[in-house]
Amino acid sequence: MNKLNEKEEIEYLPYCIGNIRHNGVVSTSNRLIRPIELSSNEYKALLYAMAVANYGEKNNQDREITEQTYIYLHKDDLGELLGLDKKNSINVAIDRIYKELSSRVAHFVIEEPLDNSKRKVKKVHSVVPIIRELRWEDDAKNALQIRFTSEVLPYFTRLASGNFTTYQLKDLFALDSVTSMSLYSYFIKNEFKYANQDTYEVELSLENIKALTDIGEKKYDRWVDFRRYVLDKIVEEINERTSLKLEYDTIKKGRPIVGVRFKITSGHIETVIPQSNENTQIYLDVDFDDNAIVKELGAKFDMTVRSWYIHANDPNYKQFSKWFKAEGCLTDSQANLIVNDIMFQMDFAVAGVSMNDFKKEMKYKLKNDPTFVQGNRERLNEIFGKEII
Repeated sequence: MNKLNEKEEIEYLPYCIGNIRHNGVVSTSNRLIRPIELSSNEYKALLYAMAVANYGEKNNQDREITEQTYIYLHKDDLGELLGLDKKNSINVAIDRIYKELSSRVAHFVIEEPLDNSKRKVKKVHSVVPIIRELRWEDDAKNALQIRFTSEVLPYFTRLASGNFTTYQLKDLFALDSVTSMSLYSYFIKNEFKYANQDTYEVELSLENIKALTDIGEKKYDRWVDFRRYVLDKIVEEINERTSLKLEYDTIKKGRPIVGVRFKITSGHIETVIPQSNENTQIYLDVDFDDNAIVKELGAKFDMTVRSWYIHANDPNYKQFSKWFKAEGCLTDSQANLIVNDIMFQMDFAVAGVSMNDFKKEMKYKLKNDPTFVQGNRERLNEIFGKEII
């Protein structure tokens, strides 16, 4: 019996902890439509927990995340993501999340097999509980701990071979309303269909928009009210705070308005790529969580300089624009190697500054401050062991 218990303990991951913050990503199955009736802070806490679970899964591939796994959301990290900086306001916000999130449910679309030879599967809409357990210790109050239900877990873990979408947390968290986050997520989820187009159109019925944004079908039944109090506010927030730019026209059936035709333009800044030599290598600044994405898009990894790259004539170069590194600076993997080098620490460490703070500040400079990098070019190349600047 003891051996069996030991085997069971090895098979699952007891807890997941990840310092994700704004650089993190979250991956979810495309069958997940939305959580239902969540506040903005609840939704963000849920997305953050999913991101930590994604992170834990990637770093512990020999063990599975189950209902028994505790996902730790550290108070300071969660407070930063929610835009809170005072101790009391963070505690109040997490207290509210704790009290409300435990009873929330999520909406999924599940495909089930059919015996009918004409149709192989049927679509079933399912509503399931999200949380198995929430813990928020009265004394320490330094982390919210979440255990997810077995019904929900498959939709954001073990996704490697499935149909899923990866979102940048910083883009979702820039939005204040759940309705905006839901519609933004829908557009990003479907963006791959238009990967080679800077501008494309998506048509949605009013019924589908209300379903996506969790607005009751009978609520705002007059178009003028729905446009004024819901749609225009969503479009304005997405346009102001994300890289997408939305415009829309109405779709009519006779006189009544039955849907909306969205015109979507990617707001990414066009980056100039040298075209004089088609074999020129363009190095990319890729966070660990994006490695699988750039590899799938066709990027190669150069072990000598510890960086992903593409060639200047790569047909998919526009899709890589978000990863082009700042001119004159280092990539994420290069900066990591430098700040962890003992020689660099001896040369640049400041008395009275903790090692964590030192590494954080130096990594930011190496990735974003070309003056600092160029001013220390020779020493950085010497520490790295190869000319990378």
